[in-house]
Amino acid sequence: MITGKIFVLFLVFIFSSSVLFPQSDSVNSVVKGSVANAKEQKLQDVTVSVINIKTLEIYRGKSNTDGNFEIIIPDGQYRITAVKEGFISFEDYNFEVKKAQSKTINITLTEKLYSTDEIDVEGNLRQNQNDLRTSLFNVSPTSIKILPGGLEDVMRSLKSLPGVSAPNDFTSQLIVRGSGPDQNLIIMDEVEIFNPYRLYGLVSMFNPETISDIILITGGFPAKYGDRLSAVLDVTNKEGERNKPVSLLANINIANANIVLQGRNPFNIPGSWLVSTRRTYYDLILGPFARNSGLITDNSSFPSFEDLQFKIAVEPFQKSKFVINGIFSKDAVDIIPGAERTDPDSVNVIDATINNVLSAGWHYNPNSRFVSKTTFSWYRNSGDNAFDGDILDPLIDKENLTPQQRDSLKAIGALLGFKFKSKYDFRKFSLVNRSVYIQGKNKYEFGGGADIIRNDLTYTLDLDDQFKAFLNSFPNGRALLQDFSINGKDNYRGSLYGMGRFEIGRNYFVQPSLRVDYYSILQRVYFSPRINFGYAINQLTTLRVSTGIYYQSPGYEKLIDNQTFYDLNNVQNENLKAESAIHFVIGLDRWLNSEWQLRVEGYYKKFDNLIVQQKLTGYKYQFYLIDPYNTDPNYIKNPLNWVRSDTKLPYDSMTAIPVNDGTGNAYGIEFSLEKKYTGPNSRLYGWINYSISSAMRQRDGFEYPFRFDQMHVVNLVLNYRVNSWFEIGARWSYASNFPFTSPVGITPRIVNDSLVVNPFTNKVVFNLDYGGESNRNADKKPEYHRLDVRFTAFANFWSAEWSFYLDVINVYNRKNVLGYDYSLNSNLVIKRETMGMFPILPTLGICARF
Repeated sequence: MITGKIFVLFLVFIFSSSVLFPQSDSVNSVVKGSVANAKEQKLQDVTVSVINIKTLEIYRGKSNTDGNFEIIIPDGQYRITAVKEGFISFEDYNFEVKKAQSKTINITLTEKLYSTDEIDVEGNLRQNQNDLRTSLFNVSPTSIKILPGGLEDVMRSLKSLPGVSAPNDFTSQLIVRGSGPDQNLIIMDEVEIFNPYRLYGLVSMFNPETISDIILITGGFPAKYGDRLSAVLDVTNKEGERNKPVSLLANINIANANIVLQGRNPFNIPGSWLVSTRRTYYDLILGPFARNSGLITDNSSFPSFEDLQFKIAVEPFQKSKFVINGIFSKDAVDIIPGAERTDPDSVNVIDATINNVLSAGWHYNPNSRFVSKTTFSWYRNSGDNAFDGDILDPLIDKENLTPQQRDSLKAIGALLGFKFKSKYDFRKFSLVNRSVYIQGKNKYEFGGGADIIRNDLTYTLDLDDQFKAFLNSFPNGRALLQDFSINGKDNYRGSLYGMGRFEIGRNYFVQPSLRVDYYSILQRVYFSPRINFGYAINQLTTLRVSTGIYYQSPGYEKLIDNQTFYDLNNVQNENLKAESAIHFVIGLDRWLNSEWQLRVEGYYKKFDNLIVQQKLTGYKYQFYLIDPYNTDPNYIKNPLNWVRSDTKLPYDSMTAIPVNDGTGNAYGIEFSLEKKYTGPNSRLYGWINYSISSAMRQRDGFEYPFRFDQMHVVNLVLNYRVNSWFEIGARWSYASNFPFTSPVGITPRIVNDSLVVNPFTNKVVFNLDYGGESNRNADKKPEYHRLDVRFTAFANFWSAEWSFYLDVINVYNRKNVLGYDYSLNSNLVIKRETMGMFPILPTLGICARF
């Protein structure tokens, strides 16, 4: 055994020596040059790396006080990178050096809008080994725009990453590692966004044409982020181009138009400006068709959204930059059913939603070791909506109704009437600072913030007795409040954080951090210690580990994603606590060569004090069949065969009062293999990833699958550049889909302690019985899979760069299951009808850059 171990160690030594200390017969050559900024000022301490494309050997040097550098290398094919804090990285992919040759390269680095979240890279491709963030994805805006089936939308495109999925095809919400959408923190230019969705979730607010940086952290995120349990999406909008006084970009497809104007500031003021606007035109295309068909009235409109975005950067002083950001958007829909509709039920919808953001930032960068970013912002998300109408009792078999029966539905109580009106206005004022100080090999980050969140929320819900009885068949439906109002309620949040990254020797790194939060809604202070470790096994392989404590406060602004209503104003909330989670993450990434990267990561999350609706014991009469063994439908439907219990019996009743009675866990392993795009010579690029995971929740001694539990997920994305003007892309997704609760039988409908009986037929009306806690999420929907393709042609004419594309979603028209509609036939057999997601959906588009 000892001899075997010595032999294995010997082989490892030989392998390591061949990689780290390769032998070469080549005569050494010299690469030299200088580094300067855009103002031709020489830059000191710029790290210049010369990387052999075949062997991956790396030769490094630094520029001196005069900005000059000189690196001795053997002959070969290389790529050169230059990196300095506060500047956009430089990279040259094709740099050939012959024997005994001296080559000179002069490098210009462009200063950037500094982000304290900026990924440390060697070039633009690799996360630096001393960057200890686990579960980190730095997504290129270009990849968002060309991803097949992504609708050129940021949040939809992120679903192709490991550990990330969505509730369904119709929403851009993100499900990350067994957590809900409300547990994701979404930030844009240092401003937390409550509602990042447009068209009621179909797309997100982020314009891919104006974004410079997209960072997604799916677990173990650092202490600079807080008040969320799951993940962080941090988006930075780009500044305008400075090499032209004005430039134009237009992107038009069958769904929307997107126009971007940008340029350098006028009057020789240092800086730039950018303005963009988008508008959908479903209302202009589908609206006339629906009106002409009589499906809606002439004064109705289909859903639409429009937005205006701008960013202005001004640098009146050498060490300071001032940035103003703004986004103003509106979603609207107005639908009144027309007389020509064939369905007996109808719903009137009037809705308008506003999302506005305005921020001002001061970026102070006195030297290469310190940068501070202070941002003051105002954010408003408001809406005014009304829904009313009649919904056909879901348990009635519509297919077998006669015309006479359809006309009588209202009279017999088969149409469930409702009215709902609401107004909400969420406003947030924030002041945030993030600072970075670099001392030698150590990096310190610190900062904090203060928020004032004002919530105005009013709604009225008017349901007829039949509708109430139907909703009572769902446990959570009993928690709906008839009326609710909160006006002028201010909540305050405050936070401080500190992080320090230290290098121990040449290969080990550690980053302890601490975050402190105060939530006025809870009147409590929370401490969140976190720590990250890193080990550079060799130049190509890195091991990272992170663990920490995370808290999330309750708030009405989080209800958009949670989709469960809580009465946070209730006096019984004095003992309410913040939800908490502990993350454990370990990941290994390995560069197989200069283009291929392999990543493996495992995680475990433990949830405590999860907020759920309070469960109380209610009392009601129960009805029983006189002969419970008689299964004849005519016997069961006869009201004379039912008897009421002598007394009211206990049952579980949900309320809108929040309590910390939930716990849970989520764990999994993710595998990813990616071929990076490294330049025009990369004809084939893309990735494949696979995730296996589990997400469970517990309450009152019962354990059940989380509603977004998904054991298996596979994503395959490939892009192939056929020639200089034509590219093909494909994406195939597979998932084992989510759990759901299926009915176990039927139970008679009760209104005012009496059986509901159809007055025309004198038959009992039934609800579905969804069973008890043991049946909760006990079934699984069928597997989800979908193939999307994209064909793009490129051209240059009329002094512009053009791209023409055809994007096809769900090429083989798979009917993926969104959910099920249930009804009862005349024999009281439960019928199930599948509701599908996106069918095959082609999209044409044109993009022009002038």
